[in-house]
Amino acid sequence: MLKVGRLADYGILILHHLGRVRPARLSMESLAELTQVPLPTVRKLTRMLAEAGLVVSKRGPLGGYQLARPPQRISLADAIAAIEGRPALTACASAGGHCEIAARCELASHWPGVNALVLRVLEETSLQQFSEGGVAQRLPPPLYKPICPDPYAGS
Repeated sequence: MLKVGRLADYGILILHHLGRVRPARLSMESLAELTQVPLPTVRKLTRMLAEAGLVVSKRGPLGGYQLARPPQRISLADAIAAIEGRPALTACASAGGHCEIAARCELASHWPGVNALVLRVLEETSLQQFSEGGVAQRLPPPLYKPICPDPYAGS
């Protein structure tokens, strides 16, 4: 299954909440309460998001964390890369990734193109669009209208 990792998911949730209160700041404790993410995990993620330049912090009684730039200028790709590194579907498509059979694999050259399409959607989807639910309206029909229902939904 292809999926965004748990930490990246939580990181995007933290960014979402910071975007909602912008330009106000939120403490780590407030972020943990709002997101229901454990405080140690919030600490780890805010540090990673700050190192990536997505959030800034201020110390003191009126301190806390806030977005480093407007939510429309933070992409899902930025957020995922801050936590997990640049998104890649396979080793063939990852920067510096190594696959033992790549030299003999008939499909190795196809994965980078698929990865580029997925990455483009993530790069072109801002935190604001994602938070507002406006992603599907921008995707071509094959990407937002499933051919058949998800067999795993509801299980």
